[in-house]
Amino acid sequence: MRKLITFCAAAVLILTAGSAHADMTVIDFESLDIGTVVDDQFSYLGADFNGDATVTGFLSSSFPLLPESSKVIFNSPSYDLTRVDAVGPEWMMAGGHVTGTDIVILTAYDSSDTPLITDSTGGDNTFNKDKPNTTNMLLSVSAPNIAYVKFSIINSGTTFTVDDFTFNPVPVPAAVLLGMLGLSVAGMKLRKFS
Repeated sequence: MRKLITFCAAAVLILTAGSAHADMTVIDFESLDIGTVVDDQFSYLGADFNGDATVTGFLSSSFPLLPESSKVIFNSPSYDLTRVDAVGPEWMMAGGHVTGTDIVILTAYDSSDTPLITDSTGGDNTFNKDKPNTTNMLLSVSAPNIAYVKFSIINSGTTFTVDDFTFNPVPVPAAVLLGMLGLSVAGMKLRKFS
C-alpha cells in the first residue's frame, strides 16, 4: 500500500510539473581548430551543421569577436547559408550572435520544411565607428518543434559570422515521464516476484 501511495504521489508531481525542461545548450566553437569545416562534430549535443560553415579566429576589424570568444564560424565562400539541424529532440528555441556585411536572416523550419518564424539583422551590422554596438547581434527564433534553422544572407558573395549557437530542446512530455515511472514500478514488482 505504501508503494502505491508513493507511486501516486510521484505521478501527481510529474503531471503538475507538466514536463521536464531540457537545459539550454551553447556551442561556442572553441574546441575546433581554425579552418575546420563544421559538420556533425556537435551531434552528441543535439546539433548538426551540415558542413555549411568554417571556423575562423578573426576575419577583420569589421567582425569583432565576443569578449569571451576566440573563434566563430563563417559561411564558406560557396555557401549563402548555414543550416543547423536538430539531432534527437526538436528545438523550441535557437539562435546565435551574428555579424554580417548584408542582411542576415535566421529562419526556423519544421520537419515538413515549412518556415515557422524569422529574425534579422536588418542590414549590414559590421563594425562602424558611428554604430559601435551593432556587431554580434543576437538573432533568436522560438517556435514549437523546430527541426532545423538556416542563417542566410540576402546577397550572394557577402559573408557573416555566427558565435555561441544556442538551442533549447522541446521538453519531454509528462506522459512519457509517467510511462517511464510506471515501467519502473512494474519492473520492481517483477523483480520482487522472481
